[in-house]
Amino acid sequence: MEKKAGEIHPHIRGRDLVSDLALGLSDGLVTNLAFLTGFAGAASSLAILRIAGIAAMLAGTISMFFGGLLKARSDKDLFRADFERERYEIEVEPEEEKGELMDFYIKKGLSRDQSQQVVDKISENKQEWLRDMLLHELHIHSDQLRNPYKVASVIGLGFLIGSFVPLIPYLLLQTRQMAVEASVIASLVFVFFAGAWKGKLVGRTLKSAIEATFVAALASAILYMIGTMLVFV
Repeated sequence: MEKKAGEIHPHIRGRDLVSDLALGLSDGLVTNLAFLTGFAGAASSLAILRIAGIAAMLAGTISMFFGGLLKARSDKDLFRADFERERYEIEVEPEEEKGELMDFYIKKGLSRDQSQQVVDKISENKQEWLRDMLLHELHIHSDQLRNPYKVASVIGLGFLIGSFVPLIPYLLLQTRQMAVEASVIASLVFVFFAGAWKGKLVGRTLKSAIEATFVAALASAILYMIGTMLVFV
């Protein structure tokens, strides 16, 4: 049996899944870390901080879930509208659509005769013609559309995990100061390795890790200073 040739440099598997998960993780961690650190600067009660952290975690998770759901559904609705419009134009103005498609292939480097041959061949099949128009004119493809509930679940789960990390010390430790310090340290370590994981996939491990850690540290520092100032207001 002849062995099928594989790609020498395979693409990143689950690119969209990784992107959604990374979004949820980073957003959840930075949001709850900044919130808890800032709130700790204004409130001294550990019990209140625990309740507030849990509430922020759950509220953020629900918000991210429905935000991801609405975005993915909106993408599908927009694609459907573009699909119907292009199909109508192919039926009503076929020569104009062929001319537009020819221009795309000419810009890619084909001669006018070569472009004409390609367009003539593609236009024999209206479904392929329509797919080509959507891909070249609008840069969209039906394969890019994902299950809205899967997108929402991955983003929401990522946010839940990320936002739980800075909350753990507040649940386990008995003093506010120790909880704040442990939360910041644990969160920065987590976000560093999460950033390194994401960066490894795109070939910029260290830079991605440092950027993510810097953003988390800066956000928590700013919110802590604001929280501290609110005590004197």
